[in-house]
Amino acid sequence: MKKIGSVLLCVALVLGVLGGCAPQEEESSLVSVSPSPSPTPEPAGPWRIGLVQYQEHSALDAIREAFMQRLEEWGCTEEQVEIQYQNAQGDPAQAGEICQGFVEDEVDMIVALATPAAQAALSAVAGTQIQVVFAGVTDPEPLGLTEGAAPESAVTGVVSPAPAGSLLDLALQADSGLQTLGVLYNPEEANALAQVEALQAACAERGITVTESTVSSSEEVQQAAGELCAAVDALYTPADSTVAPAAAAVSEAAKGAGTPWYAGSESMVQAGALAAVGVEEKETGRKAADLAAQLIRGQAVSQAPVYTYSTFRTFLNVTTLQALEGISLPQETQLNAFIYS
Repeated sequence: MKKIGSVLLCVALVLGVLGGCAPQEEESSLVSVSPSPSPTPEPAGPWRIGLVQYQEHSALDAIREAFMQRLEEWGCTEEQVEIQYQNAQGDPAQAGEICQGFVEDEVDMIVALATPAAQAALSAVAGTQIQVVFAGVTDPEPLGLTEGAAPESAVTGVVSPAPAGSLLDLALQADSGLQTLGVLYNPEEANALAQVEALQAACAERGITVTESTVSSSEEVQQAAGELCAAVDALYTPADSTVAPAAAAVSEAAKGAGTPWYAGSESMVQAGALAAVGVEEKETGRKAADLAAQLIRGQAVSQAPVYTYSTFRTFLNVTTLQALEGISLPQETQLNAFIYS
């Protein structure tokens, strides 16, 4: 298996007898619970982790980078944990091949970023003792997990919901006359489909008509976004690994049509979307690293269950807001938001 990226070793996780080395907490409005290190027996060899990222785009990149940094905060050196990183480039079949390769290499853990990568990891480890930690997931159901239930296998991770109702309430604050909402996504991505279904239900409750446009590749996004923006009052894109790499094209289409663009992830607000409601991507990566650290220290998955965020924040692009005619947000909403410009 080709190794991409650096080799990391976490002495602090296994040599707690040296005084313990808890990670330093970064300031955040969200809670990241860190395990306190304790002495554990030194393993016969390095703990081997296969890290698979489904697609290369800013949201998943931010999660991965925060995950790696968080492990460094545990006191990483070069003798206990070895990480192999590979990117599936948005191809489900390639994600499956990568995860199967990790299994053949007899890794101890697969860390999977995004729902398709997590699905591939769970399929590959079936019948083995390999643990799975996932992140970049907004709904646990596509993984066969039930929110709040104890895991039935060696899998844990971080669920970062994108609350559709809260986002729609924000959109109605910005434009009380909002009647039609365009939705652009890839229906083959279970994560995106779950978000769209939640949005449809929330729109039905508020009397908002939904117009869908689906894509199967990032190359289709620009044209689809342009056509949709010309036909609706506002646009929504979920945290979708097909749409996310083409965020710049969506931003251009929305800007050209003067259409507010609401998104399912923080990174799309950075790229030009007006707003999103959810979880900070770096916080997601840090939390996933904390869970991985607990398992590396020998704790059972039952002691490190799937963590689902219940506290969210608003991400707002003020440059986009100022450029939109007839769109405004209360000062209080802006003051409480995480601002991009």
